[in-house]
Amino acid sequence: MSHLEPNGPIRVFLAVCEAGSFAKAAGAVALSASAIAKTVARLEARLKVRLFDRTTRSLSLTPEGRIYADACRRAMGDIARVEASLAQAAATPSGTLRVSLPPLFGTEVIAPALHALCDSHPALGIDISLDTERVDLLARGIDLAVRIGELPDVSGLTARRLGTQEVVLCGAPAYIEQHGEPLGPQELAAHALIATTHRGQPVPWPLTDEDGRVMHLAPASRIGTDSTLLALASVRAGRGLGLLPRWLVADDLAAGRLRVLLAGRVAADMPIHALWLTAPVMLPRLRVAIDAVVVAVAAATAVAAVQR
Repeated sequence: MSHLEPNGPIRVFLAVCEAGSFAKAAGAVALSASAIAKTVARLEARLKVRLFDRTTRSLSLTPEGRIYADACRRAMGDIARVEASLAQAAATPSGTLRVSLPPLFGTEVIAPALHALCDSHPALGIDISLDTERVDLLARGIDLAVRIGELPDVSGLTARRLGTQEVVLCGAPAYIEQHGEPLGPQELAAHALIATTHRGQPVPWPLTDEDGRVMHLAPASRIGTDSTLLALASVRAGRGLGLLPRWLVADDLAAGRLRVLLAGRVAADMPIHALWLTAPVMLPRLRVAIDAVVVAVAAATAVAAVQR
């Protein structure tokens, strides 16, 4: 039995000091008077000193007993203060949370929510890295990651589905007025297309034919970029049609600056997940961060859903 457990030797000894007798101390530690006497006797044997002077009518501390009692009270007070501090830390988001986010979605949607979280919790810090690749959360010391797309093996991780990134084909009204509106994927060959690239290669556009079969169109384009923001700027400028996340173009669609084309024919929607290391206890800083990310993603995808 630990000395600091409710019925441990130190707590029993201090209970006797406060009560002044074995019998009166029995109620405080839920032991019988004889069990308390045996506990004190074992403690005296271990310390090799006598802690109490005993008579048939009284029980009083020896000089050694008073020294030991003072030390035990100080130790118990220190432990109580540390336990209170730990309990407060366990209930309050604090420390630095390391987060890995996809560059554009992380910058535009999630980072503002995490910065607001820091404003609400002065003891909390956020360290954000931007990455689209799979990362080893444990090796990199990452507390929370957000990824868009199908997940690879996530053993050792907890994954929470946050929503879906819907992708739409967009064009500026001026471009559509000049070049016409494509009525099917086969007509895109006659249009200027703004391609997004990955490692120098255009990312294929998954589109469905009249029978619902998915075809992957490699957009032939004079303008290509690995930046979705640059692709959006080109589409806004009327330089061609582009495949873009609906959450990113939500304001443009609402204001009429862009129009959705081939509605229902784009098969590029991707799941959004939050990932963190599986552990028996979740730290407060991780818990509130996940809650903030859930709200931010829900708000972004809700705006997109309203505009369908």
